[in-house]
Amino acid sequence: MAIRICPHCGNSVPATLVMALSDGMECPHCQTRLQVAAGSRMVATVAGLAVAWLVWRVTRDSANILGFALPVLFAILAFGIVSPLVLAFTAGLRIAPPPQVFEPVAAHGTHGQGVHDHAGGHH
Repeated sequence: MAIRICPHCGNSVPATLVMALSDGMECPHCQTRLQVAAGSRMVATVAGLAVAWLVWRVTRDSANILGFALPVLFAILAFGIVSPLVLAFTAGLRIAPPPQVFEPVAAHGTHGQGVHDHAGGHH
């Protein structure tokens, strides 16, 4: 599968659209509903976690007053930067399934009773 190519029309989808709306977007050319394939999401997540662990490992021995919190902050920032960048360069797109339509369900056993009517024998 090609990187950021719409499987319906074959045109390229912008990286900014893929990074911002990975769970559901419309192709700017044919308006087909697309989403990022699960394999591409996993690659981006694993790469982000690996870089976050590496950053935490390198910065965990700092001796300043915030030495306990800065490695975690740097790791979170690294994950937040690396993961979308990897997704922008490796995202394979697929046609999204149609959204589910939920219909309202009538309450069972109401038989036209009002809100203040009492159906039970608790009087």
